[in-house]
Amino acid sequence: MPLDLLTEIYSSFEPFQPPSKEAYVECQEVRGGWEIIRELGRRITRSKKPTCQLYSGHRGVGKSTELLRLKEYLEQQKYFVVYFAADDEDIEPQDAAYADILFACTRHLVEAIKLQNHNPLLNWMKDRWESLKDLALTEISFEGLSLEGQISQFAKITANLRATPDKRRELRQKINANTPSLVAALNDFIQEAQKTLPTDNRGIVMVADNLDRIVETQEEGKPSNYDEIYLNRSEMLRGLACHVIYTVPIAMIYSEGRATQLENNYDTPDVLPMVMVRNRDGSENSSGLGKLRELICRRVALIEPNLVQTLEGAVSGVDTPAVFDSPDTLELLCLMSGGHVRNLMQLIQKAIDWTDELPITAKAAKRAVEEARETYRKQYRSISGRF
Repeated sequence: MPLDLLTEIYSSFEPFQPPSKEAYVECQEVRGGWEIIRELGRRITRSKKPTCQLYSGHRGVGKSTELLRLKEYLEQQKYFVVYFAADDEDIEPQDAAYADILFACTRHLVEAIKLQNHNPLLNWMKDRWESLKDLALTEISFEGLSLEGQISQFAKITANLRATPDKRRELRQKINANTPSLVAALNDFIQEAQKTLPTDNRGIVMVADNLDRIVETQEEGKPSNYDEIYLNRSEMLRGLACHVIYTVPIAMIYSEGRATQLENNYDTPDVLPMVMVRNRDGSENSSGLGKLRELICRRVALIEPNLVQTLEGAVSGVDTPAVFDSPDTLELLCLMSGGHVRNLMQLIQKAIDWTDELPITAKAAKRAVEEARETYRKQYRSISGRF
């Protein structure tokens, strides 16, 4: 077997990349009937006013994949969608605050829709350039920059903020002092931008993904950053003149007291369920396991279609090597993933780390499971103070 094949299989199960359209598997029936177009999309398409929705789910369950499907659907419905993964370039998940999110929204809107004439956001930046230019690490005049150059300053500031904690605190202070004017400029920008879009455009939708990865922090005597972002600043988050979807840490959804406040401020947040791999009585859920198997089949088939025939063992008369040594090995990995798609991807990659050549054996799969277990044990000990 060529080494490339094992490498290709490993790469096809990259846990932090949404799957290609060809590899996507519809899991509505094993997610309790949850479907993103109905849960989030219809509220946008059927509302005459801007909406603000919160969306959550456990890490690795497939939230970003579903959001990208929603983006495609809304674009087909003639909406202009500005999607961004906030933790890629805009925020530091270990130290994030409301000002970081507001500036990230500003940056992505101004980059996505380049207004040539009256641009309220560039005017907002120009009026405050003397106090902000040190955050962009430049001494140049804002007015002397081209349109592209002016827009690029938003990205420079967010990049410097992510890398430099002292600058981050300084910008937060400046943005917090100017929050009403920035939100007003954002809304003026949205209204101006709408005029430049095709006449059949139904509105602008902004999707801020990966905010659920923000780590909760709290200074003595102050509310936590979770409370400050989603509760204390809820009017600002809901105050944009376009449809908005924010991801939210699942800890807030299931936090006593906070959950009620979130519902009061935003309506009920939507939570993407995990794929059901076990029933309530502990027995295996064949439909859920079948969906995970299909997910693996789709990814393997994109490498070599014949591998699907030998997914769960060698087949007489077929030259393609077996991917797994038996159906039990594949099922073990699916069950141990707990219905988390990312966990499944990571388990398969880890099993391949213990594999010199196909098939992936039961021994390699058990090694992967044991390593995952140990990771969770260490995390538990750390949280409980026994590490």
